[in-house]
Amino acid sequence: MKQNLSLFSSVSRALIATFLCCPLLLAESDGKKNVLIFFIDDLRPELGCYGVDKIQSPAIDALASEGVLFERAYCQQALCAPSRISMMTGQYPDHNGIDGLFTPLRRHDKEAMTLPRYFQKQGYFTASYGKVYHHQIDDKEHWSDLPDISREKFANPETLARIAERVVEAKKSGKTVDEVRAAGKGPAIEVVEGPDELYRDGKVAKAAIESLRKNKEKPFFMCVGFAKPHLPFAAPKRYWDLYEREQFMVPERILPEGAPSLGVTKWNELRGYRGIPAEGPLSDELTLELRHGYAASVSFADAQVGKVMAELDRLGLREETLVILWGDHGYKLGEYGLWCKHTNFEVDTRVPLIVSAPGGKQGKRSHALVEIVDLFPTVVEMTGGTVPAGRDGMSLAPVLEDPKRKFRPFAFMQYPRGSQMGYALRNERWRYIEWIKFDTQEVVARALYDHQETQFPDKNLAADSEYSELVAELSKQLDAARRVKESRLNPANK
Repeated sequence: MKQNLSLFSSVSRALIATFLCCPLLLAESDGKKNVLIFFIDDLRPELGCYGVDKIQSPAIDALASEGVLFERAYCQQALCAPSRISMMTGQYPDHNGIDGLFTPLRRHDKEAMTLPRYFQKQGYFTASYGKVYHHQIDDKEHWSDLPDISREKFANPETLARIAERVVEAKKSGKTVDEVRAAGKGPAIEVVEGPDELYRDGKVAKAAIESLRKNKEKPFFMCVGFAKPHLPFAAPKRYWDLYEREQFMVPERILPEGAPSLGVTKWNELRGYRGIPAEGPLSDELTLELRHGYAASVSFADAQVGKVMAELDRLGLREETLVILWGDHGYKLGEYGLWCKHTNFEVDTRVPLIVSAPGGKQGKRSHALVEIVDLFPTVVEMTGGTVPAGRDGMSLAPVLEDPKRKFRPFAFMQYPRGSQMGYALRNERWRYIEWIKFDTQEVVARALYDHQETQFPDKNLAADSEYSELVAELSKQLDAARRVKESRLNPANK
């Protein structure tokens, strides 16, 4: 495995040396500290605590008031499977070998050190509830508890019946596996009357609460994954009723001038749902309905976080537990005329991240550039352990001690597209992207976006002569940051 040790600048290496001397928040008292991590799918950093008042997220807002909120946290890839594996391994996709949706980690690397494996070795009760890994079989042997909770996406009996009928008909007609899967798709939205437990996330919260009660005397490493606000935007009616359709706006549907075609998608994930046109833009009416559904789904997920946190408090475990909440990647809601994730744009890669440590800073915000690979060493250090070798992340403990502290010179991320890999870096102001062919390592497209004033810049400046020196400098930094295994010059893992 080839690793480029020039990933970090000399400044970064100096910071690491400083960090090693920083006191750890949870290692000061005797006894093992608990860890509770919330995984939220497709969650944009648009919540009340992030300054978006129209989104009702009281539970996550409360958690932010009890810890440090990171304003500039970035995932390693805007796709759930590799993003979650990067978090669990503390390694970039080029390092752990997973940049696609369909390859479980353990099929690729049976010996990889992951957070559940690490904590199992430390004698912890390790538990996974809901969508933690994309592939539930990952780390199966390293979870003390891994219940198979229903993954049904819909609750309306009529919807479920229609889906079942279409699947049976497709199978009888000799359709391919992909065609049968497409027949099993339901509508992009659903509104039902009833309790939260009608949906998977309600069941997940219930399972986590029951586990806390049962295992409260043990040191635990617990991961709780909520699927919402992932499509379909389906939630009990009371969460839809938190919003009025008039609150939402149709965003600008114009791509940045000069944006490389490799940098955009046809958002087939959304197009696969019933009621969504196979091509072309969405109507204003449908756009607003989907944005309403996304907000309702965010509030639904938030309520589940609140239930679990309330039980943690009720059991008297809060002061013994490190709590982390993060989103696996961002999400487009019609901006640029696009939907879903799957790109290196800012809106796809910037994620919410909150770290609440007993005895730590409360209600603070950090503008430091951080990456999700940083969570592995953070959790290990803050529970008094030694970080295993081979991690790409750096412990966030120093930033948790001093939220005004700078951390990384830039954040690094990537996304594959056909025979190319798109690599991106994000510094204080700029987002720079290169698309590189796997076989020749040729740079076939570049993008430079200025984020000084906006999350949605309207022009790619990479070809502008005014920025040629900046592009050259950023290209050098990006090249130093890449960790490319020789075996990935002809990738089979797509």
